[in-house]
Order: sequence, then C-alpha cells, then structure tokens
Amino acid sequence: MASENSRTRKPVAVTLLMAEPAAVVDPDEADIAAKLFKALSDPVRIRLLSLVRYSPGGEACFCDLAEEFDMPQPSLSHHLRVLVSAGILERERRGTWSWYTVVPEPLATLGTLLRSGGPLADRPARLTDPERDARC
Repeated sequence: MASENSRTRKPVAVTLLMAEPAAVVDPDEADIAAKLFKALSDPVRIRLLSLVRYSPGGEACFCDLAEEFDMPQPSLSHHLRVLVSAGILERERRGTWSWYTVVPEPLATLGTLLRSGGPLADRPARLTDPERDARC
C-alpha cells in the first residue's frame, strides 16, 4: 500500500527560504546573547536592572536596592552578582557599601538582536501550502 501511495502522489514544489547571511546570528554572538538572556531570566534581576538604570545619577547603592525587595540580603546579593558576572551591571565598593551602575554595551547587544529588522525580531514569510500544513 505504501508503494501504491508513492506512485499516485503528485510532486509538490518546495521553496527554501534562506536568511541573509548578515541576519544569521553567529555562534559567538549566540553564546554571548544566551548568557545575557540567562542573567535576565529572573523577575528580580529585571527589577534590579530597572531600579539601577533609573536611579538618580544612574547608580544605586545596595542599601537602597534592599529596601525594594522582601528577601534576605544573601539572596539579593546573589541576584546582583549574577548581573555583575554577566557584565550587565558594574559594582564599585565605597566603604562598606556597593554601588551599581548599568553597563550599556550588553543591553545594546540584545537590542541589536531584538530590534525591528534584527535577526531575532523579523518574521519569516509564511507560505500557505495546504499540503505542507497537513504534513506538519
């Protein structure tokens, strides 16, 4: 029966859509972006980034950030350490306190990938092939 179907099936034209080489994320960029996305994959870290970014003077002290979160100091320190390790925030010690500022380059990297026309934001053309839709 399988051989009978293969003889009676009509050939279907197939069109392969290939992305422009410049639009494809290279392996190094993908690795960097994945690390940044991973560091930002927690709601606490998103809030921390936002709080630091919009703090007066573009910097925030740990003591001010701690007031915004109902969590133990070690947990908040962990989240800040993840953001610093990813290169999203910079930390400067002043006496007994740590002050944090946003590093713009990593966010620019993500912005380039996600902006309209970027490799992760464009939508590929959709084909309307009923036979293909039935197969998938």
